[in-house]
Amino acid sequence: MEFVYEQALQEYMVQKGKKNIVVEVAQSSHSDFDVQELHVHFVNEKQAEFLKSKKRFRAKSTFMGEVLLPPYRLEYDDTVVFGLKAFLCFKLITHRGIRF
Repeated sequence: MEFVYEQALQEYMVQKGKKNIVVEVAQSSHSDFDVQELHVHFVNEKQAEFLKSKKRFRAKSTFMGEVLLPPYRLEYDDTVVFGLKAFLCFKLITHRGIRF
């Protein structure tokens, strides 16, 4: 599995000093419907160590830092692409190649 960072995300990570990306499953369960989606975001070194040691996340090294993957099974393509989406003052990490 190869991780590719789009140019805009690389520049943002260097500018802000970000190194670690974590992929988590966010769930919301209500009586009428269930929502489950992937949440991809940055974590600092302390949070990364906690996720690896206590939550059993797997760390994959990349040229920009580490990508932390959850211990439960997800489907990954051979190439996973991370990008950056900006809306007003909000920044969001996008992903392609990871599914439930």
